[in-house]
Amino acid sequence: MTCCSLQRQFLYFPQPASAQFGEENIRFQLDDRVLQGWVINPGQSRALIYYGGNAESIEMNIPFFRTVVPDYSVYLIPYRGYGNNPGQPTELGLYQDAMGVFQAVSENHPIIALMGRSLGSGVATYVAAEQPDRVDRLLLVTPFDSIEQVAKTIYWMLPVSLLIEDRFASIERVSAIRAQTFIFIAEQDRVIPRESAEHLVAAFGSQLKNVVVVQGADHNNIAQFPAYAEGVRRALSVIPP
Repeated sequence: MTCCSLQRQFLYFPQPASAQFGEENIRFQLDDRVLQGWVINPGQSRALIYYGGNAESIEMNIPFFRTVVPDYSVYLIPYRGYGNNPGQPTELGLYQDAMGVFQAVSENHPIIALMGRSLGSGVATYVAAEQPDRVDRLLLVTPFDSIEQVAKTIYWMLPVSLLIEDRFASIERVSAIRAQTFIFIAEQDRVIPRESAEHLVAAFGSQLKNVVVVQGADHNNIAQFPAYAEGVRRALSVIPP
C-alpha cells in the first residue's frame, strides 16, 4: 500500500446513502461518471450547493435546509465514493466533480451560494476561488486552513508533509475569493484545532462579513444549535448582515 492510499484511508470515511428521506431525485452527467443526490426546494432562482463533511451522510441535512432556507434550491450531492455514487474520493476528484456540478447548476440559477462543512469547506473554497465572479456567498462551517496543517498539529511526531497527498489548502485560495463570506466555528470543536480555523479567518479581508462562534457546539453537533441555524439564515438572506 502506497503512502498516498494509506493517507486517504485516514482522510475519507464514505457513508452509504440512507433511505430515510427517499431516493435521490437529481442526477448530473459529468465527463466520466454520473453523480446523483438530492435537490431541496426546487424551482427557486437562487441556488445553494452544499459540500458535506468527511463522514457526513449529506441527506440528513434535508429537514434543516427545507426549514432554514426555503427560498433557495439546495443541492446535496454526495462526493464520488459517498452515498450511492461510484468512485474513490481524492482531492483532485472532488474538485473536478464540484466544478462539473457547479457548471450544471449555474445553467438554471443566476445566483449561486456555496456552503462547505469541515472537509467540504476545502471543496467550497476551491470552487469559490475558481469562479470568483459567479459565486455570490460562501459559508464555511468548522473550516480549517489546510488539512496538512491540521495533521501536523495532531500528528506532530510524524513527517506529515512527506506523507500527506490531499492537502485541501483553503488558506492559499483566500486571495482569489470575492464572494461575501461567513464562517461558523464550533466553540468545543475537538476535530479541527481552533488555531486552524482562526488562521483561515485571519487570511480573509473585506470579503469576510461575519464569524459566528457557536457556543457549546462541537464539531459534529453544530447544526443542532439555534445560533447556527439563525446565522445560516442571516447569511443567505437577501440583505445580509
